[in-house]
Amino acid sequence: MSFNPKVVQQGNQAKKQAEETPNVFATEGGSSVSLSSGSLDNKNKTRMAGPGGAFAMAMVQDPELANRVAMWGTQFAQSNQGMQFNQAKMMMGGMG
Repeated sequence: MSFNPKVVQQGNQAKKQAEETPNVFATEGGSSVSLSSGSLDNKNKTRMAGPGGAFAMAMVQDPELANRVAMWGTQFAQSNQGMQFNQAKMMMGGMG
C-alpha cells in the first residue's frame, strides 16, 4: 500500500486545525443561546450564596454556631495541617 505524502500532510494539517478550532460547539437542544424558562421576577425569592448560603445565614443568626466555627478555626490554625495551610497561603500572597 502506498500513501501520497502530500495528501497525508494535508490530512494531518486539517486534523490539527479541527482540534484547535472546532466548528461544532456543544449546545442545549441545538440552540446556540440558552434562555431560562423560569420567571425572571426574583422579588419574592431569597438569594443564597450558593450551597453555603444557608450555613452562612445560620451563623449570622446563631451566635453559638458562630462561636463553635470560630473555635474550630482557631484549633485548626494551631494544628500541623493548619500551620502548613497558613504558611502556603502566606507564600502565595507574597508571590502575587
